[in-house]
Amino acid sequence: MIAHLRGELVTATADSVVIDVAGVGYRCLVPSSTRSRLPAIGSVVHLYTSLQVREDALTLYGFLTPAEYDLFTLLLRVDGIGPKAALAVLSATDPESFRRAVAFEDIAALTRVPGIGKKTAQRLVLELKEKVGSLGVAPWAQGEVPAVAPPAGDVWSEAAEALCALGYSRTEAVEALARARAEAGDSPSVETLVRLGLKQLFRG
Repeated sequence: MIAHLRGELVTATADSVVIDVAGVGYRCLVPSSTRSRLPAIGSVVHLYTSLQVREDALTLYGFLTPAEYDLFTLLLRVDGIGPKAALAVLSATDPESFRRAVAFEDIAALTRVPGIGKKTAQRLVLELKEKVGSLGVAPWAQGEVPAVAPPAGDVWSEAAEALCALGYSRTEAVEALARARAEAGDSPSVETLVRLGLKQLFRG
């Protein structure tokens, strides 16, 4: 089994990459969450991989983080969920958002994933509600900003949306705000959070 790849990023399309490892090019299908955070072509990249074996094909799926890989493999255990559907979930949401949707039986959130209907969403809740804890420790348990949208009106959520409106990805916005948490104080305004978030983003 190919558990991970580390090598030069040769090409990257909307849904796949080719990584050169010691002269051998490996093509991996990737979710948009991974695709949007890849380094420049020619850079070294490390992906956690899942090899799916079928009668007519050997297909590699790649993920930037262990949490994404864990969610992908967990989804494949659900009846009726194949690699294509699992990849769609990861392209539409992040592991923490998915865990919250399952834990709170948020069928509406799950059905926003392309290809996931109401019955499939209900099956995901039924089969995974007791297993989503395996996806790791929630970010806010470590003092970070939640990766999912908090209740309407929450200044952290509004700040994240403002950063996204400026052209940053949801992941970039959330991570920047997480790094700015200590400097933000107890009751920051949206404007303060946006300023601090941009400060973190400019630092890279």
